[in-house]
Amino acid sequence: MLCPEVYNFPSPKVYTSSLESQNLDLVTKTLKMNSFYESVVITCPDEVNTPSLIQETLLEDSDYYKISGISLTEFLDQTFIENFVKKGHCYCLSSERNCLTQNCAAITPDGMLTLHILEFVFQTLGLEGTKRPHNYYEVKIDLKSVRHVEKLRNGLSKLELFDFIVTWEPDSEEICPSSIAKFFHDRGMRVSQCPLKVTKVNPTIKEIPSLKDVEVDEMVEWVGMLAHNADMDQEETYISTYGPPESEYAIKSTRISVLIVKGLLTPTVLLNLCKNLSEYTNSRELDDYWTSVSIQSFQESLWQWNPSSPRMFQSHDSSCNIFFTKSGHKIYSVGQLNYS
Repeated sequence: MLCPEVYNFPSPKVYTSSLESQNLDLVTKTLKMNSFYESVVITCPDEVNTPSLIQETLLEDSDYYKISGISLTEFLDQTFIENFVKKGHCYCLSSERNCLTQNCAAITPDGMLTLHILEFVFQTLGLEGTKRPHNYYEVKIDLKSVRHVEKLRNGLSKLELFDFIVTWEPDSEEICPSSIAKFFHDRGMRVSQCPLKVTKVNPTIKEIPSLKDVEVDEMVEWVGMLAHNADMDQEETYISTYGPPESEYAIKSTRISVLIVKGLLTPTVLLNLCKNLSEYTNSRELDDYWTSVSIQSFQESLWQWNPSSPRMFQSHDSSCNIFFTKSGHKIYSVGQLNYS
């Protein structure tokens, strides 16, 4: 017999929120609260393929870059600050890191360089910071008005080299977003181009549940099963067998398109996607028609659960699920810390 303490683990911390009958302004505020998104699942009922306009919103000029072995002192370069921080929106996130055991860093569109530093390392840097959970300190450097550059450079030079994923949205359409890759390449950095990864799924279904009589969390689960192309017509039943939600107002169609896109996705791109999906939903004449996006965060990244909570590096799983309907949009967010 097993000792009870062996498997008596605490339940994970899970955050959920649900909002109904929302407009695009609330969707915008929700997505702009964070900067680093890793994947999106787009679901369009009664379609064999995702509409071309929706796909183009995501995939046009969508490459991002990986910069390998870079010192954080590079971000203090005045040319970098003037050309990329002050003249556009810069997204940089340390990659292949675990923010429970390693130092991490990020640059957000507001020009803030945020460092997540182990306490015993922080004490050697000579920088000011804020105490964070799990023996970490957070250091924030406003690159748009940076002061005491030499002191900062001396402190940052004591940290190890980092790999970053990077994308840049210039203020002017006449400037190519790839300019940031050229900047680091010209400075001798190893830069790799990273295209978004796209997967199309056409699941087999009998009908499409309606948001009119199905709870939003059940719809999120159903869309997740579609994205995994799960078999939802199993003849044998077990305790763990999944069954699609029953809906009296179901859309009588066996067609549904699911598009999965993975990479570094910015709020700007996702907001344009949401705007186009909302317009597309309103253009359809089917009763109770809906479309949806499920947006996943990077697990090891800066994250803010709600407007009243601090934004800090956390090891987590989080998704924001938005359902677009003609009568208003539903937002269902769920997140879980990877530690208890």
